[in-house]
Amino acid sequence: MQSIIHTCEPRQDIIQGSFNPEIFTASISQVASAYSGKGSAIDSIYTDAEAFFKEATFPTEGLRRVVRDVMGRLNGDNSKPAIHRLETAFGGGKTHTLIALTHLSHRGSDIASAAADVVEAEVLQPAGSVDVVAVACDEMPVIAPSGEKVLAYTLWGEMALKLGGESFYNDNIKEVTSAAFPGQYFLERMFEGRKVLIMLDELAQYATRYEAAHTGGGEQISAFLMALLGYARTHSGVSVVLTLASQSDAFQGQTGMLQGVLSSTLGRDVDEEEAAALAQRASQSIMSVVKRDATTTVPVRPTEISRVLARRLFTKINDADASTTAAAYMEMYKRSGSQLPDTATRDDYSKSIVANYPFHPSFIAYLTNKLASAESFQGTRGVLRVLAMAIRTIWQKRMEIPLVHTSHLNMANPDLADELIGRTGANDLLTVLNADVGGADSSNLEMGVSVAQNLDRNNPHPQGLPLYEWTWKTVFLHSLIGRGEGLSSNVFGITFADALLEVAMPNIPPSQVEAALKAISNEAYYLRAKDGRFYAHTDPTEARIVSTIKQGLQPDDVEEQLTVVARKVVSHNSPTFQVAQDVSAPEHVPDKTGRPVLAIVRLDANKVDPTDMTTTAGNGQPRLEQNNVFMLVPETVQVAGDTWSEDRVKKSQYRKDRLNDVARTVIAMRRLQSKPEDYGMSAAKLQDSGFTAKLKEREMALQTSVAQAYDTILFPGASGQVAQKSIKQAGGEGGMSVDEEIRRVLTEEGELITAEAAATQSMLLQLGQLIFGSISQTPSLEQIRNQFNQNRRWPILDNQRVLEQIIRSGVEKGQWCLYRMESSESTKPEHFHSRETGGIPLDVNLSEKGWKLVSEQGAKQRGWNPEAEPAVEQVTQWVEQVMTEEPCTKVKEVIAKVQEKHGSVQNSTVLQAVDNVVQTGRVYTYEVREPSDEDNPNLIYGSSAMFHQTQEDDMLVTPATAAEKGWVQPEDTRYTKQGHGLAIALHKQLNKISSLYSRGATTEPDTLRLAYLHLPGGGKLNLDLINATSKDMKALSELFEVLADLTTVGDDSQAMIDIQNAPEDCAFLDLVKQADD
Repeated sequence: MQSIIHTCEPRQDIIQGSFNPEIFTASISQVASAYSGKGSAIDSIYTDAEAFFKEATFPTEGLRRVVRDVMGRLNGDNSKPAIHRLETAFGGGKTHTLIALTHLSHRGSDIASAAADVVEAEVLQPAGSVDVVAVACDEMPVIAPSGEKVLAYTLWGEMALKLGGESFYNDNIKEVTSAAFPGQYFLERMFEGRKVLIMLDELAQYATRYEAAHTGGGEQISAFLMALLGYARTHSGVSVVLTLASQSDAFQGQTGMLQGVLSSTLGRDVDEEEAAALAQRASQSIMSVVKRDATTTVPVRPTEISRVLARRLFTKINDADASTTAAAYMEMYKRSGSQLPDTATRDDYSKSIVANYPFHPSFIAYLTNKLASAESFQGTRGVLRVLAMAIRTIWQKRMEIPLVHTSHLNMANPDLADELIGRTGANDLLTVLNADVGGADSSNLEMGVSVAQNLDRNNPHPQGLPLYEWTWKTVFLHSLIGRGEGLSSNVFGITFADALLEVAMPNIPPSQVEAALKAISNEAYYLRAKDGRFYAHTDPTEARIVSTIKQGLQPDDVEEQLTVVARKVVSHNSPTFQVAQDVSAPEHVPDKTGRPVLAIVRLDANKVDPTDMTTTAGNGQPRLEQNNVFMLVPETVQVAGDTWSEDRVKKSQYRKDRLNDVARTVIAMRRLQSKPEDYGMSAAKLQDSGFTAKLKEREMALQTSVAQAYDTILFPGASGQVAQKSIKQAGGEGGMSVDEEIRRVLTEEGELITAEAAATQSMLLQLGQLIFGSISQTPSLEQIRNQFNQNRRWPILDNQRVLEQIIRSGVEKGQWCLYRMESSESTKPEHFHSRETGGIPLDVNLSEKGWKLVSEQGAKQRGWNPEAEPAVEQVTQWVEQVMTEEPCTKVKEVIAKVQEKHGSVQNSTVLQAVDNVVQTGRVYTYEVREPSDEDNPNLIYGSSAMFHQTQEDDMLVTPATAAEKGWVQPEDTRYTKQGHGLAIALHKQLNKISSLYSRGATTEPDTLRLAYLHLPGGGKLNLDLINATSKDMKALSELFEVLADLTTVGDDSQAMIDIQNAPEDCAFLDLVKQADD
């Protein structure tokens, strides 16, 4: 589906702005004058018969039928009707048909080729063989002053003059100036066997004036018509064509015009009632005669109007694209069928779209059924002016639209606004246009834009379309007609369903139009909705009053309102945080609370320094609990260290403006609701308008907007520096969604330990390293609690109960032991709890002073827990020592050696240690079921052993021995290395490993282990990476940098790497290979 600017070509004079619609609104008298040699001021497109048919004529069914019948009758075909009545209708077809008949009667077969689309050549007469009498009755006088006398200027006299010339007229001066029709003999004398085409245009108006000027004149016109039509009916070669509105439509909407004409004719004032009565009497008299004999035709049917207009405005229209566009519209309509008028979802509506292309059917209906009904709008001429200006704007702005809708009329164009508003007598709606919709003077408003334009600015359409302005404009345009009758008029205003239909396009579904209409109803000053119809009204709505109140508000009022709402972003009942409100400086964040503090930074704080907030407590005092400072920052506030681009500055300002506007609206609406009488509105009227619901909606919108502004959380990261993360939440009062989103982000970042995570083995291992590495080998619970509050490298606890859960779970799972000594002279704790003792009894109060932790190994070394099983890590070292002595042996032999050297160690612990060395590739294992298995065993090691459990009867062999035996094939791409030298090399380059991967390193280690790295406090750290991808290696840069700074290599430090598929060329692998063995 393409835009009409790619599928249609307008007339060049439209694009250039020189289009004159008058060229398409000639009268029959002007064309007749051109044939009589008197010349004419009309465009040549009417006087040039070939150009008229080829360039200006769309062959409607009505036109073709009338021309075919009239030409046939003149050609002697008495089966064709002799009398035709063209019923006055919008579209210009009436005059166009008369002009077509004029050309064909005068020129006949000479223009057969040009008129081929309208009539067959064989029914046309030779040029000059038909006499043409064309009378523009609305231009013809009804009296002819002659000296002291005032004679009648009669219709039969005019015909006599045109057929017989002045000599015939003068010879029959008595008959032609008689107010009474002379009779049948006069017609015989006048026609004398000629072939004659008689065309009487606007007969009703002449008859009305004739009745007013001559007593009984209407009856004489009827007598003349009766004789004329009878003559035509009985004489071959005579055809009569009259234009006459249906009786119900005669002079409808033109009473004012008729008043002026009659006043001029009679030389006195004629009131509206008298004019209407004369028109009614004359039209009834004529209609009674015409009805009996005439065949009635409407030259342009409603479905053909678009084609007629398009022919006059465009030089080219691609009909194939019309079908594609119609299909796209119908698909959209059927998806939203329940909201639209029934006609839009019927299959035949697609044909209507194609027939009206490039105009939307509803737009043509608006122009022809509503706008053209305005008395001063000048029908077709006015519509052509409007369309020409609309098309020029569309092409100038290169608007990518599939069809022209009512909403696309550019009301910011003063000329178009004057045409529509001035000619419909709606000048009092100019204020509505500029203030609410968008007009030429909207830029002079305080906001610089109209209400609808401001809504478009604050709620931009994905494709940048002015949805709100288009929607309001459609309602506005439908309010120009029928204002006098109001809602009792079926042309005033627009229904909800019709509004959706008129605005919706494939890229603006009805649901978006509905949302726009709802927003406009809340914001617009002059929009009304009543009895199912929307319309513009000159009295301001409560929205206008609210706008006036808004303009008088002080900045302090708005700031206070925003502050109040911001306090509701996170409730004081947060399970994790103590909430600090209105924060803009360090002293606003309390210290020594014993729990995390969430500081809600003020919307107007402008800038905050998170480091200063975290490390100081105000007045130059250092902050003690630095790990407890968390800051929720709105997008209106800049974080120190962040560089804002121009777009970021604009985004912040937009958010500030948006929040200020919504806050102003809420304050103003509350004031209006509190004292409506102070603003000229009754409480009852305010209640009836649904104002309470609108206020609640705006209050909720303010709460949501404020909550959504808080999009960043600042917190102490694992590196000790302040980290920054974005949060997303729906907003709203109560803060639950904000609080939960913060907790989710912190949990994912490893900064928050929840009750669920506290009991997991991985968390306990991590905490064990923190506890014994950061504090001491025997830290007190008070020291641990302080570290959670003070040490920025530590995570925080979800609530106060989580610490006790951690302590108890760690003891139950053998990560540490809990003890307390009653005196400084004790050499062994009086209270000791370990995994072996059954954990910590529930009645033990951990908040009492003196409780401390010690690792299981530390407890065993001190003799406090002699039954404790040695750590698997320790047993792993023992297994490796045995393998250096016995490079190829059974697992059961290794178990025996370990137990022999190191005392009571459970077989399962040794088997677990064996699995560790096999999985790291430092030892291989295989099964021996048949003697032949010894010759070519299936070796299991490295990543292939991850899910393998070694059995006591399995064999173990070192890599070197396996190579010597030929069990490791030369073409094997596996690369394995281990040792103290590798540990030194890797640790030295830890902070550069990720950068090697950023520059193209591709090695993906199946296993990478750094063991027994020394920590500052005397602890040791092991790092295992399993199946790490190159992407993982790159992403671990921060971890590697922290380990490089935090740890050192000791004499017992070891490293091992196992690579299943070693690449041929890789900087990281080169580093590994260069390490000392």
